[in-house]
Amino acid sequence: MKNKAYTVALACLSVLFSGCNNWLDVKPYDQISEEELLSTEDGFFKLLNGIYIELNHENLYGSTLSVEMLEVMGGAYEIGTDNMVWGNYKDLSKYEYGTEYWRTRLSATWDKAYALILNCNKILENMEGNHVALFTEDNYNIVRGEALALRAMLHFDMLRLFGPVYSRGKNKTSIPYYFSQTNLPETPLTAEQVAQNVIADLREARILLAGDPIITNGTMMSGDLNASSNFLRYRALRLNYYAVTGLLARVYLYTGDKGNAFTYSTEVIKAANNGIFPWVDKKLVIGSPDDPDRIFSSEVIFALSHSRRSQLFKNYFDPSRLPGCVFRMEREFMNNYIYGGSTTGGNQDDYRNLVNWTANGAYKYFYKYADMVATGAIENTMIPLLRLGEMYLIAAESQSDDLAAGVSYVNTLRKARGVSNLQTLNSDLLIYEYIRELYGEGQLFYLYKRLFSPIYFSATASKNPEPSDEIFIVPLPDSETEN
Repeated sequence: MKNKAYTVALACLSVLFSGCNNWLDVKPYDQISEEELLSTEDGFFKLLNGIYIELNHENLYGSTLSVEMLEVMGGAYEIGTDNMVWGNYKDLSKYEYGTEYWRTRLSATWDKAYALILNCNKILENMEGNHVALFTEDNYNIVRGEALALRAMLHFDMLRLFGPVYSRGKNKTSIPYYFSQTNLPETPLTAEQVAQNVIADLREARILLAGDPIITNGTMMSGDLNASSNFLRYRALRLNYYAVTGLLARVYLYTGDKGNAFTYSTEVIKAANNGIFPWVDKKLVIGSPDDPDRIFSSEVIFALSHSRRSQLFKNYFDPSRLPGCVFRMEREFMNNYIYGGSTTGGNQDDYRNLVNWTANGAYKYFYKYADMVATGAIENTMIPLLRLGEMYLIAAESQSDDLAAGVSYVNTLRKARGVSNLQTLNSDLLIYEYIRELYGEGQLFYLYKRLFSPIYFSATASKNPEPSDEIFIVPLPDSETEN
């Protein structure tokens, strides 16, 4: 990591996301000294909110790690051959990470992630000692728990991106793990050591968040005009207790610990069954076609709030950009495998097909991030990072070594999507369901890497890249190796 002094005071000055969201209740940080921020409970709230805001940066989940670079790597889009249209995406679709452009992009993602990790450590270190007395009620535990969870999540995604294929090389050197606010480079750890640190941070965060109001009051996805602060509301926009539990399920599955993956995923499922993350109301999906809830917002366990989310649609998916670069799935793959094909579980009446894909000429285009009519709705700003459907898929995959034993979890998910049951479950059917559920959310590359699977991209099997270290092990950025 480059030897730079990173401060949260600069975090809210991003040009792309200059409009801070109301739910964060943030004042411009450049008008507040760091000493002042660290001297009050409200100052710590602002520092933590600054990290959430910067997760929206284009080098992280505001583009690169959600709809763009990572989804190209995951085979989500059909990339053409015309250099004038596709430019650097041609290299990425062939997993040529060593070009100057992609080395620079990957370094930018690494640097931004570790900058925010150091900001998490700034909060954690300064909360100790006399600062404990600054906090009222359970807010010390909430702030500390969320900061630990953010640190863990960012490290885990850098491990998934730059680390070895865990199932084949958990003892190989991977990335450093930062426990303190320092400008000195840390020694890279093995993948297993990094995963253990991620799990330790998440387990501690879960203990600290045992009093999270989401447990008794739900997500509270609206403001309280009578409250002095909305810090404890909008819980699905923060790393809440159940989001931390869901991340533990994700991490344990990645490391091959199916027992713990099943335990934690089904805990979130139980909470959903108790009404905290209800399945999206059918009427909000196909009952109001002019303004559907395309992200199934009630099911989102953790999301970012991006005030200009519709720009993602305009930049990458809007068919009006033609003949320029527009991301879309291969037509034959979509029609014959994902939302068609009697042997793959595909169905044209799937809610995910009906609301997220719109025909324009011979192709369908991806509308998940297009503006709703109600542009001011919080649902219109959300970029999902963890959702209920993934918990069902994790439970299905981890219930036992026999995938067929988990078919009931997949069928519960499919019922909520308006499609019929599968008779059994195998690795192909599971992958197709992951694609349908998590498309456009930056998880597919990690799925294939975890399974060391071919990348499902095309109806022509010979076009689907076979698994290899060259595809799945992304070289560490120059900014790290130079240290």
